[in-house]
Formats: sequence, C-alpha cells, structure tokens
Amino acid sequence: MVSGWAVRLLTLSVVFLASSSLMAANAPTVTLSVDASAAPRKLIHAQMRIPASAGTLTLYYPKWIPGEHGPTGPVQDLTGLKFTANGKALKWRRDLLDGWTFHVEVPAGVSGVTADLDYASPATLQGGYGSGSAATEKLYVVNWNPLLLYPAGWTSDQLTYDASLKIPSGWKFGTSLPVAAHSGGEIHFAPISLTMLIDGPVITGEYLKVVPLSKEGSGPPEELDVAADTPGALAAPSEVWEHWRQLVAQAGILFGARHYRDYHFLLTLSDHVAHFGLEHHESDDSRIEERSLVEEEGRVLAGTESTTVLPTCRLPIMKNQCRPICCGCTTG
Repeated sequence: MVSGWAVRLLTLSVVFLASSSLMAANAPTVTLSVDASAAPRKLIHAQMRIPASAGTLTLYYPKWIPGEHGPTGPVQDLTGLKFTANGKALKWRRDLLDGWTFHVEVPAGVSGVTADLDYASPATLQGGYGSGSAATEKLYVVNWNPLLLYPAGWTSDQLTYDASLKIPSGWKFGTSLPVAAHSGGEIHFAPISLTMLIDGPVITGEYLKVVPLSKEGSGPPEELDVAADTPGALAAPSEVWEHWRQLVAQAGILFGARHYRDYHFLLTLSDHVAHFGLEHHESDDSRIEERSLVEEEGRVLAGTESTTVLPTCRLPIMKNQCRPICCGCTTG
C-alpha cells in the first residue's frame, strides 16, 4: 500500500513538472541585434526587442558568467543604455541594491520594449576572462553576456534569443553556434536558448584561418578557427596544425565518443587582448601572444588547448562542469 505522504509527494512532483513545462512554453523570445562594425574602436552596439506588458519590467545584466569565479559581469563597461516603446522613451531605474538589475516602467498598450546599449571593450589588458580586452584593430572576440539583458521570471534554458551579428567589412568569423543565414558581414544565428548563446562565443577578424581537423564521415565536425592581428602570425608550419588533428583523433580513441554537434577551437593571437583559456561545451575561447604559433618557444602555450576539449569528451562523468549555465540568469 502506498502511504499518504508518498501520494502527496508524487502529486506535488507532477504539478511542479507541469507548471515548469507551461512556463517554458510561455517564455518570451528576445530579438538581439549586435553591431560590431566599430569593434576596431572597441565600441559594440546592441539592440534588443523584449516582449512585455504594462507594469514594471525587471531586466538583468548577466552577473555570474560560466567558467569565471565571481560576479564578474562587466557592468562597469555598459553605457548608452536606453529603453523605448512605440518610439517613446520609457522611465527606468537601476536597482538600489544590485547594480546588474534594471526596472523599466511599461505603459498600457505596449507589447514589447526596445533596449539599446553600448559596450566599451576595455582599452587596456586589465581584467580577466570576459571582462578583459577583447577587441583590436584587426579582430574581436564576441562574448554575448556583455551585450544583452534578460527578463526576470525565467531560467536561461527557458529563454530563447534570436541573435544576429554585424562585423566589419571583409572580416571572417568562426563559432560553434548554428548559423541560419550569412550574407557579407551580416550573420543571423538560429534561435537558441540564452544558456547556449552565452556558451557560444564568436571569433571574428580580418586575418582568420580555418583549419579542418576531422576526417569527413569520422564523427562530428571539428575545426580550428584562428584570428590574428597580422597575417604573419598565421604562417605556422604544417606540423603545428597536424598537432590539433592528432589531438581530436586521439581524444576520440581514448574516450570512444564525442558529446557535441561540432567543435570549434577558437584561438586568438594578439598582444593586445587579455590572455586566458576558457572552456565551453562546443568550443573554447583561448587567447595567447601574437607569435605563439610561429616561434617555437611560444607553442607550449598553444599545447594547453587539450584542456579545453577533453572535458567535453567526458560529459557523462562531468556533466555539470562541461555544460555550464549562466548562473546569473537564475538569480537576481
């Protein structure tokens, strides 16, 4: 016989799952347009259209970022913030207790709020990870978290973002994010959850080399996307690229599986960006000195790339570590 408390627990579980599914189904889709055409001047513009109704709309600027070790969302570099609806400016204020939270007053008859912001990429190398310098005259590493806001009331998995990116004329790009359309410097990505958007950086640059790493038909596609400040930094000997091919081949043999749709090593070669390596589920974001691949002593740093792809091969064992979520998207 099933006890009364067990029946009540089962009932509560069913109600919780049903309500969670309903919330996810009703979660809004945010349209995000990022204009990085002024990236060489370290200024990035973003515009969002966020579904809303009359009342107070609470929006968060991402505070806790995957792979980082504190509330590092670079709100200090956020500028030009404004909110409009039907062409009219809206009243808004910053939260009195949390600087990453904003409250917008939405009038009656409004179905959506347009938010505009500018992100000033740091001009110096100070700061770490996503809050460090990410743009030079010849390249820009797009981390999405400094370029967006998200509405309160839903988790990052429930929210969908329909994102597009404009890059300087003649630049190329690399990313693990699914691309829906691409024409010139305009890239439109397939709609994706906020979790996966923030987990999918984009590397862009005038000098960008794409190196296929996997053999056709051998499994998910894998490639190396390298951006540099000068074309000479990409002139590494062929054995350098072969090391990456061997890395993904040996990882597949060792673990017997690859837990991603495709994988992109995103490598930045520059003396003018913050230097670090950060793991993502289907890519990484590694930044090292400009001549690291053409000077033999610098290739030691490039060899640390194995630490970024191996966790994805161990996903069943380390699921929480390998598919991080935007922690700040679940709290205020």
